[in-house]
Amino acid sequence: MELKKIEEVIQNALKKIEHPTYKIDLYEMGSFDKVIEEEGKLKIFLKVPDEDRKAQIAIESQLRGLLNKEGLPKGYKIRFNVDESIMPEDIGNRLRGVKNILLIGSGKGGVGKSTVTANLAVALMNQGFKVGIIDADVYGPSIGKLFGYEGRVQLYGDGRNKVLPVEKYGIKLMSFSFLLEPGQPVIWRGPMLGKAMEQFLFEVDWGDIDYLLIDLPPGTGDIQLSLAQYVEVDGAIVVTTPQNVAIQDASRALNMFQQVKIPVLGIVENMSEFICPHCGKVSYVFSKDGGKKFAQSYRIPFLGSIPLEASIMESGEEGKPILLKDKVNPKVKEAYNELASKIVEEVVKYKM
Repeated sequence: MELKKIEEVIQNALKKIEHPTYKIDLYEMGSFDKVIEEEGKLKIFLKVPDEDRKAQIAIESQLRGLLNKEGLPKGYKIRFNVDESIMPEDIGNRLRGVKNILLIGSGKGGVGKSTVTANLAVALMNQGFKVGIIDADVYGPSIGKLFGYEGRVQLYGDGRNKVLPVEKYGIKLMSFSFLLEPGQPVIWRGPMLGKAMEQFLFEVDWGDIDYLLIDLPPGTGDIQLSLAQYVEVDGAIVVTTPQNVAIQDASRALNMFQQVKIPVLGIVENMSEFICPHCGKVSYVFSKDGGKKFAQSYRIPFLGSIPLEASIMESGEEGKPILLKDKVNPKVKEAYNELASKIVEEVVKYKM
């Protein structure tokens, strides 16, 4: 095998090995140095960012396993040289490659939070952003259903001890529903929920995305608190409906975000008005302007209103968010596009 071909094989192998400490593949880190041949034997030189011998042993073991499968001549040696210049930038508790993490929450179920999340993701994608969704509602996951999946889904690895998210309509997805059979209950305590959430964040290869939306379960429980501990969040969005009972519960979610120091980007009022599919007449089924008044009372932005329309529900049942349909009520399309634009604006403001 020619040296040039051997170099190519080694570099491809390094793409499949993640540094045990810095959680970045060795090729991206710039670990490959050179390959030389002396007295008929190959010597492979790799750069590492520190003297951690335990990490070096793990890397060598993985690399040999990959290279042996490729038929490299036996008897080659691997040498490590410390080069601090390849030390990855410290990203703290950020997710590498993910620019913005947004939580979508509500104080209660039944406000259409998951439907808002799914269509917001599509609206952001239509504006040119790369988007992913984590369905963190372990007891009632519905993102899978909204994107056309029923129950357990076959998941695949990326060759570097991480799971690849499911991709549908150009959006990356990970949901508890992908791990369950239809109708299977989840009977987990808090620590198990937190561990599962940590895996969804750090053991899934999200790649490069602009917005990772996390669809939270209702209430103010373990998963919300775990997220605040595990990862740096760029903002939270509270979804409510206009009536007082929903707003009372939404205020608890808002106060929780504020207590754990997660910036609240604003309020979304879902099911704000009913548009008659026959005559186009508007009716306020769940009161009027409750979301606006709620936002004003807390002096936070009102991000927009989403009308109540049968086609939104029907598209969710079909497994295709309404914004992906050929025929969309202009009011619905405009509402989601404006919502996406305002959220982008608010994220930029908080990062200034």
